[in-house]
Amino acid sequence: MRTEKRFNPMLAAAALLVATVCAAQSGPRLATPRAFPLPGHYPTTESIYLYSDEPGVRIHYTFDGSTPTAASPVFNPDQLLFIAGLYDDNRGLTAGYTIRAIAVKDGAANSAVATFLYTIDRKDRTAYTSEEIVPGVRMIRDSENDKMFLIRGTAKAVLIDTGMGQGALKDYVSQYAAGLPIEVILTHNHGDHVGQAGQFIEGSVEYIGEADRPAVAQRLGRANVQQDVVDRNLKAVRDGDRIDIGGRHLLIVSVPGHTNGCIVVLDEQTGVLFAGDSFGSNNPTVPDALWMQNGPPLDHYLSSVRVARATLRGRVKTVLTGHNDVPLVGERYLDNLEAAAQSLIDGGERVLVPSYRPAGLLQVVVGDRLKDPDWAGINVNRARPISAAPDKIATLSNIEIGGAALGVRFAPDTHEYSVAGLQAAEIRITPVTTSTRYKSLTVNGAAAVSGATVPVKVTRPRTEVAITVTSPDGSAATQYTLTVLRNR
Repeated sequence: MRTEKRFNPMLAAAALLVATVCAAQSGPRLATPRAFPLPGHYPTTESIYLYSDEPGVRIHYTFDGSTPTAASPVFNPDQLLFIAGLYDDNRGLTAGYTIRAIAVKDGAANSAVATFLYTIDRKDRTAYTSEEIVPGVRMIRDSENDKMFLIRGTAKAVLIDTGMGQGALKDYVSQYAAGLPIEVILTHNHGDHVGQAGQFIEGSVEYIGEADRPAVAQRLGRANVQQDVVDRNLKAVRDGDRIDIGGRHLLIVSVPGHTNGCIVVLDEQTGVLFAGDSFGSNNPTVPDALWMQNGPPLDHYLSSVRVARATLRGRVKTVLTGHNDVPLVGERYLDNLEAAAQSLIDGGERVLVPSYRPAGLLQVVVGDRLKDPDWAGINVNRARPISAAPDKIATLSNIEIGGAALGVRFAPDTHEYSVAGLQAAEIRITPVTTSTRYKSLTVNGAAAVSGATVPVKVTRPRTEVAITVTSPDGSAATQYTLTVLRNR
């Protein structure tokens, strides 16, 4: 007796699914996904980036140690996986994390499962660790991985920034100061850089950029430091000041932007630049970037960078920031930082990408943080990333003077300057435009080129020099006037 087979739609759908899966698995097998940073032990909260060199791959992952499948969550490269460092009150805890991932792509066989094991060894809030990061400089870390730097001269030691740990920082630092008195330089007024300033100021001098001094004074008051101590020992420093520590001179250079009073500190003997957050903290693993989301438009910050670099030119070998774990190659890193800001000014908002941290912001990036430790990223003020549309920017970002000096520090919105210290019957003027796409640049009506030096004769007691820059679309122009006074 013959049995008739009836069509079963559920079995047919299952067969089609099996055939589809088999077809997908029949191509070349994908390489396993990779993770950045590499698995291992880390001291603080980290972010994990999953990636593959194969284009068009979807990476599915699990966070609980289970085997990932095509039904597991898909990694979004704009939203990193954060693994937290944990505390029990002030006690740091050790936390382990297992991330497993596969690569999936139509027409190819799924990759093998990759397993990434991470351990976060959070230090106690009261603990500090340190190492000699470059010759003669000790990098000190608090439990949040904020960086402080100790430099020794023959007359005194200087601690740059004080972090925000909760331990006996002064006692910790003193063991490396070789009995020298310790003074403090604060790169700016944020809590992760001045949190323990109150431990030192009672018996020592602390230096802070002039515009940030009032905020630091208020912080010290809230920490119960007496007002007379603040008045006596909290010293404002200005652009060009030098601090002699015995055998070494530390040059103060203003870089307003991250805060109005941000400074960087150059050890003139070694070429090490201590940048705090002024030039950004592009730690690739958290990841950090220069936080300018609450700052001025980026064209103003670019001017700050260029004015500072004109002072520092040729002298910066190494940059140590408030958050990078490793030294940066001085000029290479600063070139990348400047290029990042310039790309936004010339290209506008189309160059912006999502910020990893904090999420929801936008940033501009130069370099690959996975491969290049000197990459640069800048979070921008979303409401006003630059002062005007790229085609309408008609400002200078710096005016350099050879044979004399501007009476005040250059700023794009200041259009009139006196020129002081004339040493000859000629000055050399180098105007630098904000936009590389400017339509025209003139010095006293004659065509000039951004970054090129123009000699100007000074034969009268009073000579005015007019520098005019026109926006890329020709719709706006700005004139800067230099008044040069010459003694008879």
